[in-house]
Formats: sequence, C-alpha cells, structure tokens
Amino acid sequence: MKLFCFLTLFFTLTLQAQIQINGIVTDSNNKPLPFATITTSESNNTITDVDGKFIFKISSSATSLTVSYVGFQTKTIALINNKTFYSVALLQQTDDLKEVVVSNENPALTIIRKVIANKAINNPQKKLNNFEYKTYNKLIVTANPDSIDGRIDTLAAYKDLSKKVINIDSSDYKFKEIVSKQHLFQTEKVSQYQFGDHKLKETVLGTKIAGFKQPIYEVLAFNLQSISIYDSKYELFETKYENPISKNAPSNYNYKLLDTVSIKGRDAYMIYFRNKSKHRTSGLEGVLYIDKENYAVAKAVMRIKGVLDISGIHEFEYIPKEKIWFQSNTTFKIVKGKNDDDIRILGGTIQFDGDVEENFEPRKKVASDFTYLLSESNSFDIRVNTDGPIKNPSLYIEIKDDAAKKPESFWEAYRKENLDLKSQKTYLLLDSLSIRNRIEKRLGIGRKIINGFYPIGPVDLDLKKIISYNNYEGFRIGVGGITNDRLSKNFRLEGYTAYGTKDGVFKYSVGGGVLLDKYTNTWFNGYYTDDVREIASTVFSVDKRVFKIYDPRPINISTFYEYIGWRANVQTKFIPKTEAVLEFSRNYIEPKFDYLFNLNGNLYSNYIMTTAMLSIV
Repeated sequence: MKLFCFLTLFFTLTLQAQIQINGIVTDSNNKPLPFATITTSESNNTITDVDGKFIFKISSSATSLTVSYVGFQTKTIALINNKTFYSVALLQQTDDLKEVVVSNENPALTIIRKVIANKAINNPQKKLNNFEYKTYNKLIVTANPDSIDGRIDTLAAYKDLSKKVINIDSSDYKFKEIVSKQHLFQTEKVSQYQFGDHKLKETVLGTKIAGFKQPIYEVLAFNLQSISIYDSKYELFETKYENPISKNAPSNYNYKLLDTVSIKGRDAYMIYFRNKSKHRTSGLEGVLYIDKENYAVAKAVMRIKGVLDISGIHEFEYIPKEKIWFQSNTTFKIVKGKNDDDIRILGGTIQFDGDVEENFEPRKKVASDFTYLLSESNSFDIRVNTDGPIKNPSLYIEIKDDAAKKPESFWEAYRKENLDLKSQKTYLLLDSLSIRNRIEKRLGIGRKIINGFYPIGPVDLDLKKIISYNNYEGFRIGVGGITNDRLSKNFRLEGYTAYGTKDGVFKYSVGGGVLLDKYTNTWFNGYYTDDVREIASTVFSVDKRVFKIYDPRPINISTFYEYIGWRANVQTKFIPKTEAVLEFSRNYIEPKFDYLFNLNGNLYSNYIMTTAMLSIV
C-alpha cells in the first residue's frame, strides 16, 4: 500500500509572533512568474511555486516584502496589518542580469556543466569516507480548515403543494470541525543515518504512529524522496526521474538563470530547470541554488506536476572545515492535480476534476480537495569522517526492537518544537478510536488474509489448503498452517494434509525453519513432501501472488504427477528491498498418466530429479 502525500514548509516557533501571508507574483500581462524570490525586511526569503504562488510565515515585526525576478524590475511593497494576501505585478526591464560566466552558450547550462563536473568533490557520499547524523521526521495528513466551506447546504424537494422534504448536506461542515481540532493522520520518527564503505544505512531509533502501538513497516520503509541530491536518478514518491545534474541531464532539460541570491551567507546562482518533453509528468522541474565558488547544490526544489502535484525541497548547511554543503532539512508535498478518476488515500476518497464537455459546470469543490500530507525531516548531530563502526552494514533499514515503546521524554529531546494542541489531540483521539474499533488487530488480520492466511492463536491457518477442485483429485479438502511470532520469533513449524475425494489418497507436507540472523531476516528451512502436482506447473520460491478465495483455472486439469522428497533452502533479505532464496531439492517423480521415457532402449515410467535454484525478488 502506497502512501499518498502533500507538502508544505514546516516552520519553527520563535519568541516573536509569526503571521502567515500568501499571494501571487505575475508579469504585466497577469502571467504567473514561477520561482520568483521574495525577501522580507528581516532578510528571510522564499520563492514562488511554478504557478507563481507563495505561502510565507514571517515575523510580526517585518515591514516590507521585496520581490525579484530575472529580467524584471525588483519591487518592494509595504506590509499592511491584518492583510494576508498580496498580488504583486512586476514590470519587465531592458537590461539583463549581469553574468559572471563568459560563454557563448546559455549561461545556466554552463553553470550546470560545472556542477556536473564537480559532483565528486561536492557529494558527501563521494568526498567523505564516512559520516553519520540523526534525523527527526514528522508526517501529518491534514487540511486547512480556513479553506473549507463549512456551510450546511440544504435542498428542498416538493412532493406536492403542501409537503416538502429538506435534505441537509453537512459533510463539509463536519469535516471542517474535525480538522479544526485534529489532524487526520500523524507519525513521528527519529532515525540515525550512517555512511561507510559506500553504503548508507538507516536505523530507526523511535517511531510513533497515531492509532497504532506497533510500527507499520510499509510506512517506515516507504521512500518519499531521495536522500541524496546527487544520485543520477532522483526519486519522488517511489518513482525515479532523471536528475537535472546527472551526466546526461543537459540533453533532457532546459535551464534558465533566474537570479543571484545569498544562501547561508554565500552567493548562489538560482537556476530554473524543466524537462524538454512536452509532457510534464515525464520529468522534473524546479530550481537549483548553486554555490558560486564551488558549484555545489546549496538548495534544491524538485517538482512533478501531473495527476498528483508532488514536490520535494532539500536545504543544506555549509561545513567550512570540509568545504562541503551537507543536507540539513527536507520537506515533501503532494497536492491534487487534475484527473478523470477519484483516488483512494488512507481510506478516504479524493475527487478530481476531469475533462468535461463544453457548457458543463465543474463540480463543486469538497473538503477532500483541501486534504494534504506534509512531511519534514530535520537533521542534527552531524559528524563527518568518524571512525565508528556500522553495525549490520548490509541492512538498508533497521528498526530497533524498542522503537515503538519510547517514552515521551525521548520525543521531547528530539522534537524541533513541542507538539501543539492540535497534534496532541490527534494522538489521543486516533489512539482511542483505534482501540475502540480494534483497527490495529483488524489491519494485522487483513494483511495475513491478503497473503492467504488467517491467524488463530500461535498458528496462521493456510486458507489456500482448505478446499479446491481439479479433475484428478476431485474436491481436495485439507488443512495447513504455519506458526507465528506468538509461539516463537526464532523458529517456526509448518505443514499441511489434504485428501482427494476422487483419487482417495491423503497427501501431506511437514517442515520448519530456524532464524539464523534477525537483522537480515535469514532463515534456514527444511521440508519433506508427499503430494501431487499438475504437469508443467510453476512453483515460486517466493510467491507474491495475491490470494484468491476461488481459482477456477484447475477445474479442467487432469494430468498430475506424484512427487515425494525433501528440499532445503536459505531465505534472506540481506540485499535491501529484495528477498533471496537458495534452494536444493531431491524428488521422486511418478506421472499419474501414460508416460514412458526412452533412454538408449530402456523405458522409464518414473525418475528422480535433483535441482538447485536461486531466486531474487
């Protein structure tokens, strides 16, 4: 299950009061100006998005905004008390930005070529032998209640002249009430990242998910955005795109020099990039802030705008001693694009505006249109060129056994700011809702049913073994299962027995496994089987097929063979995001149909087969 999201910037509380303003920057023809730079009188800055819009939290003592854009006259406007929306129109200027690059080609492209040429000395994973840091991440699914129309709609329908029925639509009103008090979903995570021997490992020290006592591993392992900005493929929402600073990027992207700005006290070029393809979903677009001195990435804004509007922001801190920019903060956002179909997200439906015929009114926006998921990670305790060993370096991600049992003092030590009342209520309300409706238990059962099992105490009953039908066995009735963690986390027993009503024969299999290494989830398994199998069938060592209650395919199959033998395998996940199995087996095979094999004049009706198999999924 994939997780769906939206991003917005996560701001820290200060001793001064903060206010939020928003607006749009356009040219004299009312055309939006993407990635215009906005600076307050107190030198805080932000940029507009690809639609020229901005949302900015500023200090209450700020008196003005300065808006600049390459090729346009810089404009300063005064801030007015209680005014939260500003529309800024810039006038084009005749003199161009003075370039520091002497070249006949596009100056932005010249800068990008230098960025590519200097990647090895600017990429922490290339320049540094090892490093480590900790990260605090907070993820919420929520909505801005001020954007939702909370009125109760009424519709009167007359059955006759004397009676009328009034239908009341209060869904938006109720939704607004909910998101005014709490978020829809919320998680927190503290991780330690360690890099060495060209591998980056994440160790989850603490995790807290509203409504769940145990960690949801699918959520923890889900990759919202790339950790490194220098990888040849940049990842957003588990989809990989050509990185705008990859070796082949200049042939796939257009670049434009927008401005020169100051980042952390160092001068930087501000370069807009966009994929050359006409289809916006085929590549990234965004802004790169490039250090003028060493051509390193000092900040990056990545965006994909399609069915979902997805963006990721990377911010960096400059480490003078190492002369390198090291990632300090990342944010991630998904907002709605336009699509014909609605999308299911975390149990709710998000509706989309599809193409409509002329003269048809677009549908009225509903509460779900304003729902978003926000994730921000803040890095700290950054240590470079350390000599500390990395435990279990083969793991891509490791979750500590007590990660979901951390006390509140643990979270207070790592949070960038204390939880506000809305976040506190989210944990209280979702936890109580989960307990009352047994959501966590139902989710666990649902996961196993999808894979064809139903938990009964310490045993998971194998639903695939209960009943089936084929022409050779008739109705095949049986029972099978495998022990779960309630019996033991270090060993397991499994087996099944079945009886065919047509052939009148019992079949069975027994086996078990021993955990060799919990960090790589490595098991040694052994089985003995006496059963029948259809001819030319395929047996997967790792079966990822979705369980079906009824499979009509075997009904007309009557050619089977008996196999009796053993098999042993080693099952492991030492390669990140994969499962590998090395198996050896030896079986006696006897076809249950007319079969003879002629080998040098000798006829055989049965045989012994020894096989070895390696599978990586």
